[in-house]
Amino acid sequence: MWQKIGERLEQIRMGLNMSKVQFGKMVGVTGQHLGMVEKGKRRLSVEVIARICQTTGVSADYLLLGIVNPMNDPETTAALSGLSQEQIIIALDIIKRVAEFVNTEGGNEALIQEVSKNRAGR
Repeated sequence: MWQKIGERLEQIRMGLNMSKVQFGKMVGVTGQHLGMVEKGKRRLSVEVIARICQTTGVSADYLLLGIVNPMNDPETTAALSGLSQEQIIIALDIIKRVAEFVNTEGGNEALIQEVSKNRAGR
C-alpha cells in the first residue's frame, strides 16, 4: 500500500514540476524523507497527508487509495473552468446520458466503435 501511495505522491509532485526539496518544504517534510516515501520505504503522518491534500487539491481518496473522483480531478476542474453555471449543468447532463448509454447492453462496444471512427477521421 505504501509503495502505491509513494508512486501517486511522486506523480503529484512531478505534475507540479517541483523538486523533492521544494515539495517537501511546502508540506513540512525534508526532501530526503519525501524521497523515501516515494519509494515506499517511509510513511507519512496524517498531518502531512492532510497538508498534501490541502495544498495540492488532490483528494485523500486518490492519494491513499488511488480512487479518482472526476468532480475532484484537476483535469475535470480545468475543463469546466470558465463555463457558466448553465453550461456546467448541460455538460453534466451529457455525461449522465453517456453513462446511461454505456451501461446499456452493447452500449460500451458501440461507444468505443463510434469514438474510434471519429478519431480515425481526424
